[in-house]
Amino acid sequence: MKTNDSQLTLLQRHLQRLKSSPSQTLLLDGGTGEELFLRGVPDDRKIWSATAIVHSKYHSILKSVHESFIEAGSDAITTNSYGIVPGVGFRDGKEVVRLMGLAGEIARKAATANSDVKTDECGNDSNMKGGLTARALVLGSLGPLVESYRPDLIMNRRDGVKCYRYAIEGLYPHIDVFLAETMSCLEEVCQVVDALSEFYHQEKYTMKWEDSLATHHPLLVSFTLGADGKIRNGDSVVEVIPKLVNYSRDRGIQCKFDMIGVMFNCCEPESITKALKEIQTNPQIHHYFYHPPHGASISPESTCDYPEVSQTQPQQITSSEATKLFLGAYANRLTPVNPNWTLESSTEAQGMREDLSPERYWKEFVRPWHREGKEEKGMENSSIGGVQLIGGCCGIGPDYVAFLKTHFMRTNDDDDL
Repeated sequence: MKTNDSQLTLLQRHLQRLKSSPSQTLLLDGGTGEELFLRGVPDDRKIWSATAIVHSKYHSILKSVHESFIEAGSDAITTNSYGIVPGVGFRDGKEVVRLMGLAGEIARKAATANSDVKTDECGNDSNMKGGLTARALVLGSLGPLVESYRPDLIMNRRDGVKCYRYAIEGLYPHIDVFLAETMSCLEEVCQVVDALSEFYHQEKYTMKWEDSLATHHPLLVSFTLGADGKIRNGDSVVEVIPKLVNYSRDRGIQCKFDMIGVMFNCCEPESITKALKEIQTNPQIHHYFYHPPHGASISPESTCDYPEVSQTQPQQITSSEATKLFLGAYANRLTPVNPNWTLESSTEAQGMREDLSPERYWKEFVRPWHREGKEEKGMENSSIGGVQLIGGCCGIGPDYVAFLKTHFMRTNDDDDL
């Protein structure tokens, strides 16, 4: 029986749309933290943007920041939970659950047409009772537990999984998708995947497969990159993506949560372009994507090897059966960050680039990432295509999102001519 579109959640409608064509986009928000500071929230070098959660007097400012991104055109906003981590002192599990819940609740209120909405215990956005409607998705941010950009400082597996479990429990009732962002190595992501797997294996969240889309929030994974386009620990994205897909399949298949996308964030857009070009020029991994960078030619019968497959999984999986992902990118506007940087040792905010205007971000980066062909004069051979989840990170404000929204609309109109 065919499902009526009106019965689908907002997330399901977006996923259906993105699968239908590579020209479709999901416009993300920008850097919430930097926007908070511009609006008067103190830039605490200890807990950073978590200040807006810890102190209730800043909750209204945080909500207005979320709303500004939605009004600018964002299809999804991200919870201001990135800084609620043990690395800056949030070590009490119950307190982490409470603060994460606050971050999720504020984002959900901003994303709902009527700000008095309350989500149910399963986190359903959705069938908003009393005529309430969700106007944007809410992504639950799960950031590095210790320091950003530092794969050498991550927690051990057991402690990391435990900490992410608290964060997941707090965010779960309020969000649509979990977002593991600014991940500096595969091990950091694996801790998130393990925590999700453990969380969903609880009896409370065990359910039939056909019901899982409503209550088992999927996962987006976003890596931060070095200047060379490699993940911060030096691994190639082409090597890591197959390992990540396999690991997520192995851990997620028993509790039915899906990884739905791989993205790159909190790094220079030039680094993202390098990583995307590496994916573009390695067609052996194109079958992992719904809409791979152009140049792919993978037949339905093609097969792929999954490294380190568990004993319960087949050694060969056809491309039609393999996990399919969306590609995403949301760069920052920061000046290059020292590889040894830590928030703890920083005395002032990282400087912002003056050469990355909204127009340049669109013309030289976002448009080539998203679109194949139709290169403009002077931009030959720059087109990549296939990137559908697009936004910004630190320093990318609502004005950038509005610019991207306008130009995506114009581009789509051109395609219809």
